[in-house]
Amino acid sequence: MTTTPQEITRLLVVDDDALVREAYRVFFGRAPDLELVGEARNGTEAIEAYATLRPDLVLMDLQMPGCSGIEATTRICSRWSDACVVALTTFGTREYIVAALRAGASGYLLKDTGAQNLIAGIRQAVRGDMPMSSSVRRQLVDSVKSDTAIAPEPVDIGLTPRETELLGWLAQGLTNHQIGREMFVSEGSVKQYLTHIGDKMGVKSRTQILVRSIQLHIVDPHVLPRSTAVGG
Repeated sequence: MTTTPQEITRLLVVDDDALVREAYRVFFGRAPDLELVGEARNGTEAIEAYATLRPDLVLMDLQMPGCSGIEATTRICSRWSDACVVALTTFGTREYIVAALRAGASGYLLKDTGAQNLIAGIRQAVRGDMPMSSSVRRQLVDSVKSDTAIAPEPVDIGLTPRETELLGWLAQGLTNHQIGREMFVSEGSVKQYLTHIGDKMGVKSRTQILVRSIQLHIVDPHVLPRSTAVGG
């Protein structure tokens, strides 16, 4: 029986602390499906390294001298629309979270997340999911809900019942695979649903879809979605 070769995820690590970079070097050297292909000490080096290496994912520290992680994320995601940047930082305050996600980050993890959660988050981001530490997700939701621009009543943008249900599961923090299990559809179908929803909202990323669905009062993150028996 033949086996399928394991797909390797190429990583670029950005952190101004040499000891942190060394720890990542050792850590990822032990992961069979992860390869550390580059390191950068600040945002400027990160942009240059990304242009040269075109990694599958960037782990981005946020507070660095000179060009910050927020600025580097903005410039990378603006120049390369398919870039996947995950913030990995000690700062879990609302200000940093909102700034990083607005810059285009595909996820936001705290450095104390733990080894297994870090690897799981990397794999989620590469699959198109939105890895977030639980405290970060709460901060994001609270930030959006306190936004004065949030609609007082649900806004009708032409979503089907199935699309609305999917947004409900997304707001609960489920991955695409987990949403598929709840809705009895494939992970590929979930991605197609998200694409259609994003088109209707005029946004693209999972983060933007989540934020916009809360702003439009389409979902309440504190309420479980109602299952739909018939596809829409």
